[in-house]
Amino acid sequence: MRIPVAGSQSTSMVGLDPARAVDTRRTNGSGHLGRAYRAGRLVCGWVHVTISVDERLGLTPQERRRVRLRFHEPLDDGLRSELAQLMAHRGAAARRAADRVDPIEIVVDDPHGAREHILGQVEPPQVRHGQLRDIEFALRKLEPTR
Repeated sequence: MRIPVAGSQSTSMVGLDPARAVDTRRTNGSGHLGRAYRAGRLVCGWVHVTISVDERLGLTPQERRRVRLRFHEPLDDGLRSELAQLMAHRGAAARRAADRVDPIEIVVDDPHGAREHILGQVEPPQVRHGQLRDIEFALRKLEPTR
């Protein structure tokens, strides 16, 4: 017997900025389009970005925000080879490969005309087989250096 569990349909706060409230209903099933840059140079013009909120207790507002990326062609050759390296390794070797990947800046286009810039480190995927556009990579947000 399955007992239905009501999911949270409230709007959750991300960070301390009320303008950045994320509706978990909208972000869990859908995503946004964005672009990926490195050192001001476009490395992928079509990135599917999924932003969701982790509802577990004990996480800071920054830790609750989860960003997932799927890269579509055309893709810079350097980025393509780095993503292939991430897909080829598992465990500690995958984490070491992720540390060698240069940070990437994702620019997410909001349907209302606003843009969000996310600087982060691409993490190894959970699923490693299939076409690149179907593989979802996590993005670990980096704090800007001062």
